[in-house]
Amino acid sequence: MHEFRTVTYQPDNLPKVTIAIQDSDLNQADLLSLMVDELDALFSQHVELLAVEIECQDINVWHKVKQKLPIFTDCTLKRAAFYQSQFNWLKHKPSDRYPLLQVQTDSRYRHHPQRPPMPEGLVYQRYDAKSELTVSFRVFTLEKDLDNFTIWMNDPRVAEFWEQAWSREKLAEFAQQRLADPHIIPLIAEFNGQPFGYIEAYWVAEDRLSPYYPVENFDRGIHLLVGEESFRGPKYFDCWMRAISHYLFIDDARTQRIVLEPRHDNQRLFKRILPLGYDKCMEFNFPHKRSALLMLNRDRFFEEQW
Repeated sequence: MHEFRTVTYQPDNLPKVTIAIQDSDLNQADLLSLMVDELDALFSQHVELLAVEIECQDINVWHKVKQKLPIFTDCTLKRAAFYQSQFNWLKHKPSDRYPLLQVQTDSRYRHHPQRPPMPEGLVYQRYDAKSELTVSFRVFTLEKDLDNFTIWMNDPRVAEFWEQAWSREKLAEFAQQRLADPHIIPLIAEFNGQPFGYIEAYWVAEDRLSPYYPVENFDRGIHLLVGEESFRGPKYFDCWMRAISHYLFIDDARTQRIVLEPRHDNQRLFKRILPLGYDKCMEFNFPHKRSALLMLNRDRFFEEQW
């Protein structure tokens, strides 16, 4: 039996979690959030668990727990449902809370849903038990991030594929354009609060990629780079790649697919990303490069990667 503060776990034929919170504990504001963290730790320790039965003796606590967790009528908590919830991980208003209005922001591309405003600051944070690291993403700011961004873009390993080994001034203009673009969120990735990479999360329907495959309204895309040598390698890549995928899926429940369009010869990326559930769908020609289309399906991610 695993001892936690808010739950106990019994690994029977039908695995069971008993809620250890009492009615008198409910005045502690962070207790239900702690319960979520402990259930996250439980599922992380027991990767074989697809679902657990939830038991609670206190009726008032049970009502609160059912409001917090995606518990179904048979009192089971499914792993895939748990990780599709936003809980403590998503740090801003979810994109699927905004009204659905069709607009066309660029005459070159199709009509698409109007996108929510750019979030500010921290957008996602989660402790990853497998890597023993806290991974987080926050919105890029010129004041905090331009120096690192300039160093990273001028790293030969990054410049080989991004082809933007530019001056600080030119990269500042590029970053300002990204911050002003409503279909892109430029992000800084961090481990334990230490910046290590840059990610662009974008809506594909109004992107240059949209004419090249049958895009759906809420497909998300990713551009990525790791700038810090000490955070390269499978342990780190697996952690943050799963985390950015998780962030985009929980930000909008309507997002069924995440795509990337790396250069077709980026074998290092293919070796790392295909085991994480992404499929190489095809190769195609942009005006400036030959690319591969990589795609991750929502159901496959939550069924196989968590």
